[in-house]
Amino acid sequence: MSESQFESEARIELSNEATPQEAKFLAMSSRNERRNFRLGVTNGVLYGLGTSFISRSTIIPSFFSHLTSSSALIGLVSQFESIGWYLPQFIAASFVVHWPKKLPLYRLGWWVRGTALFLLAGVTLWSPSSSVLLACGVLLYGMFAAGSGLSGVVFLELVAKTIPAKRRGRFFGLRISMASLLSVTIGAGVISLLLSGFKFPTDFGLVFLVAAVIVTVGLGFMAFMREPRTPIVPDARTLLEHFREGWKVYHADKLFANYIHTRMLMSTATIGVPFLVIFAHNRLGFHTSDLGIFVAADCIGTIVGNFFWERLTDRRSAKICLEAAAITNVALPIIVLLYLWFPLPKILYALVFSVAAAFDAGTSIGGMTYIIEISPEHDRSTYIGLFNSLMSLPLMLTAVAGALLDLTGYGVLYALVLALSVASLFAVRKLH
Repeated sequence: MSESQFESEARIELSNEATPQEAKFLAMSSRNERRNFRLGVTNGVLYGLGTSFISRSTIIPSFFSHLTSSSALIGLVSQFESIGWYLPQFIAASFVVHWPKKLPLYRLGWWVRGTALFLLAGVTLWSPSSSVLLACGVLLYGMFAAGSGLSGVVFLELVAKTIPAKRRGRFFGLRISMASLLSVTIGAGVISLLLSGFKFPTDFGLVFLVAAVIVTVGLGFMAFMREPRTPIVPDARTLLEHFREGWKVYHADKLFANYIHTRMLMSTATIGVPFLVIFAHNRLGFHTSDLGIFVAADCIGTIVGNFFWERLTDRRSAKICLEAAAITNVALPIIVLLYLWFPLPKILYALVFSVAAAFDAGTSIGGMTYIIEISPEHDRSTYIGLFNSLMSLPLMLTAVAGALLDLTGYGVLYALVLALSVASLFAVRKLH
């Protein structure tokens, strides 16, 4: 949404106002809206670029595969960012549900995440023994992920309060598209240069350091948004009361409960993603220096998918966007299984990362828009916090998927992923 479009709409509104005081208020609201939109988009662009250097589908599993041979551990740690984003949110919501302004909690998460990434880079560059680096890596990456959860419930609350409904698809789309364009050019190039120019673990330490700088700066932009006060908020609750309220919401709101079940199934269908890069290393002969190719493919998938998801969400509905994303995800296990059965060109394997990224972008744009639309304003934090915390549960199944991979091999794992992907498609089609 361009600034001129904002100003045009503001002039139309102002022309219908009767008093100078009301006109002044609307003009100020329009300026704040433009400012928040720019800050939110810049935040998303820099955060997206920064996290491409710690991609949970490429960089993180490759890094930990140098330190352990346990697929279960690699799979679980690779999902830390998603688990950390989702799991703490319901508990965090219990502390802020009665706050008219919730931005202070986002700022706390900003400092936790930034500190964790700088420490992770420092420890990796220090190059301790493999066992020490593994322990510190798991701890610090988990700290970064937990900081995401502190900010998560506030993030969607800020979007709901500051970005009008008709611009949310555009808002999320700009964040993802511009971040992906920078990641596929600057990000992939720098990652390839660092991973090919230095030995382990210095190569990953430098990659983490770049991530720490960009992510910390990016998070800071949203920390300075102007948050309007929520006029009506629930009373302060104890944690136990908050859990009881969440249980009541889950049972009373069938639309909300059905959405939770559908998204949990869709999330379960992603349990094979952390092992895509391990498959590339072990079965196809790709090297660490080739990770830039996969990062670029990931970003291209996000850009192409986002072009459609943004328009589907704004012009049709968030549900249609989720349905299209679910259809896309069915291709991921099919590609892996084809590589098990046929001698396909090695370079085409990068398509699997494009599919995974396109699906992730679709569930982000359509999913966040959907939950905002079905959550009542006065208790939105409870809805968002409960939804996100429950969404962390299927992500923990990646440890089970890793153990299954070690026991049975890639064929059984990705056949299961294919069945889950098809089941999730049928589930999302039943959403209202």
